[in-house]
Amino acid sequence: MTFTVLARHPQSGLLGAATASRSLAVGNAVPAVRAGVGAVASQAWTNRALRGLLLDATDAGADAQTAIDRIADWDSGAPLRQALLLPARGAGAAHTGTETTPWTGHLVLEDAIVAGNLLAGPGVLEAMRDALAPLSTLDTHAPDAAARFAGVLVGVLAAGEVAGGDVRGRQSAAVLVAGATEADGTVDLRVDDHADPLDDLARLVDLRAADLRGSVTAR
Repeated sequence: MTFTVLARHPQSGLLGAATASRSLAVGNAVPAVRAGVGAVASQAWTNRALRGLLLDATDAGADAQTAIDRIADWDSGAPLRQALLLPARGAGAAHTGTETTPWTGHLVLEDAIVAGNLLAGPGVLEAMRDALAPLSTLDTHAPDAAARFAGVLVGVLAAGEVAGGDVRGRQSAAVLVAGATEADGTVDLRVDDHADPLDDLARLVDLRAADLRGSVTAR
């Protein structure tokens, strides 16, 4: 019912999550980011509690695969869940339950994870993967680096939508970005109900970028 990207920039410590869906207020239910710890998403037949459980396990020292493997212990509905975990450091991991609605799947990459369910097909994830390329040239020293990172993630969602996205259509989207510490610039933006949520989310990211540039100028 949703497609999501988690990504990190290892050199700068930026972590982000972005998600889109034909469900109301997807940003309230699916993604979470904890500075210096990781990015996470819980979707399909969503269990919101998994986000905190996975991040807490990561913060306590578990690697991503170990944390993901605990979903079956935490949640009797694990076959209905799709969950992704990308720690600030180390390999990411994902779980796509056997009872999630097709087409469903995930790709775990070196510094990102893309995943979705109720999608047009695997080409959605492949397009999202390819759209991550701009992260390799991101200027992380810019005052609006967090917003630039968010812009790339929204572009990843847009690529997934062009490839077919959620077969039911579109309604909401969200993007979260945190720096290596809470003191770094952040992005926390949602479009809960809109005819073109990704376009409106991109507009909000541009506004946030201007805010971040302005905060540096004001100093």
